Amino acid sequence: MESLAAVCLSGLLILAGAGVGRILRAFLEQQDESLDERFVYDTALGLGTISLLMFLLAALQCLKCRWIPVVTCALGVLGLGIWMPGILAGISRLLKRKRTKWQILCVLLILMLFLTALIPAIAPPSMSDWDSLAYHLAVIKLWVNHGGFYYIDFASHSNFPFLTEMLYVPGVILNQPGAAKLVHFWIGVLLVLTVSILARRHICRGCAWPSAVAVAGMPIVLWEATTAYIDLATAFYTVASVSLLLNYFDTSDHRYVTLCAVLVGFAASTKMTALALIPLFIIWLLAEVRAAERRISGRKALRFVAIALIVCSPWYVKTWIYTGNPVYPFFYELFDGRDWSAELARNYSMLQRHFGLGHGTSAFVTLPFDLAFRSDAFYDTPGLYVGPLFLAAVPILLVARYGSRRLVGLLIFVLAQVLIWFALTQQSRYLIPTLAVLAPLATGLLWREMRFQKARPAWWAMVVATALFGLWTILPASKQALPCVLGLQDRGEYLNNTLDIYPAVQFVNDNLPANAKLALFGDTRGFYLDCNYVWADYGHNLRFSKHCRSLEDFMRLMKSEGITHALVNFRFFPDEKDAIGNAKFVYQAIWEGRFVPIYPIYPPSDDGRGVIVFRVK
Repeated sequence: MESLAAVCLSGLLILAGAGVGRILRAFLEQQDESLDERFVYDTALGLGTISLLMFLLAALQCLKCRWIPVVTCALGVLGLGIWMPGILAGISRLLKRKRTKWQILCVLLILMLFLTALIPAIAPPSMSDWDSLAYHLAVIKLWVNHGGFYYIDFASHSNFPFLTEMLYVPGVILNQPGAAKLVHFWIGVLLVLTVSILARRHICRGCAWPSAVAVAGMPIVLWEATTAYIDLATAFYTVASVSLLLNYFDTSDHRYVTLCAVLVGFAASTKMTALALIPLFIIWLLAEVRAAERRISGRKALRFVAIALIVCSPWYVKTWIYTGNPVYPFFYELFDGRDWSAELARNYSMLQRHFGLGHGTSAFVTLPFDLAFRSDAFYDTPGLYVGPLFLAAVPILLVARYGSRRLVGLLIFVLAQVLIWFALTQQSRYLIPTLAVLAPLATGLLWREMRFQKARPAWWAMVVATALFGLWTILPASKQALPCVLGLQDRGEYLNNTLDIYPAVQFVNDNLPANAKLALFGDTRGFYLDCNYVWADYGHNLRFSKHCRSLEDFMRLMKSEGITHALVNFRFFPDEKDAIGNAKFVYQAIWEGRFVPIYPIYPPSDDGRGVIVFRVK
């Protein structure tokens, strides 16, 4: 029943977005828009609008209201009513349409990818869902428990733009974290659909299926679809914005530019790095209209920027109000920022630049090869393979005949995105929006020219092999989650087996007094905690990054912050021989009896490094 409830709640939220978007976009009826195009654009607009409404409720301290899921479901039923005739008609047309063997293979493969990723997506977030348990879901839970926004002083991540996370609110209110994860899963499905639309309408009709499989089958995309992260939402809004801009180039209908600006604003509301989309789209727009000798005034260009900035501004204004820095904790040297310092800013920047294999020219030249065969350097979670798409696309991009400004614009857009990503933080999952545009571009170039006809089977082989490898990487998670999804295993048992800190968290929830305050060392995943807690490791915040000179200084810090208990995950905590700063005082406090173990008395893991809860004396 829990799994069914998660599927229904998340599905209704997506349908709510589709319904709200259809109502808002009624003014933009276009005869040449297919059913799937209308659904994608409507849902993108509607989900962003619902997120803004959640923002308003949080700002008004109304986020605790139990009627939020009820209204969401009611809007979902409305959306279903609006879209049901079109969906039934679309299904009927699909069943009547004849398909080639390759298309049938694609359908079957995408269904396999869909079902295999769906199973772990339904299950509660566990070990592989670190950032969800640390802040994507955890911050939403803190806001829901509080009733709305408040300044969370220990987690700088709480000041990031949270458009996607606000869509997780109904699931968190109902204690259905699987429903929150499924929202991101459905957005991943929308991403794949949008990629096929971009390929079919703007590049080459025959390349839609291989483009869709290329994106859906990437192991990193499959993994993201099983989490409550946000990168698939960034990619979804990016690809939809690109498609809308190309619609404008085809039709000269300025309403497409307006909707594109709105979706670019929504993209920038999912992740700060997506702010770069605003100047990229403006440059592309101005270059295209100038080359086509169309008239577009500077006022209209400014209007695009204004719309995008207004749409994303609530998040950056909120962050500025709480911290004094609209892009906190970044650009500290320019904006300063509450509870932050130059030292923490340098360390955070070094941590972000740790990903990848360097920022020099040689590293850029070898980047396609490194992403394919040295992908472990670009992620912090095992198994997030990018695959060979980028590497295979390079020779096509170099020798293809583009034949239109549209394709040249797509190429420049992709290269600009890669350069920005390369210069900032080279985390592979941040590259998903770029790969989602690259896939239809490279595939389309291959399908448009007859001289590449003999190379197409090799491209198909690469795409299918990558998808099969993606299935292989996600199968263990599906197998592990299946008993829980089918109701053969309850949530607690599943999490005991799949989340290392969960038994200790349950002990904390069941045994600590109501006024307890827990310091987390070696871990930040507080989502399942019901008590007051803080991140206490160095680097997360200014208060717990103070340089204590002695154990007594450290204990005075704990007392001044009201810490009554500590949870130490020794698996991710420095070894005693390597411990420096406050970490070494944690060990001293343990040996001198200032941290008294209360769960368990002995470390539970075979290597002697487990999760222990201490009472602070």
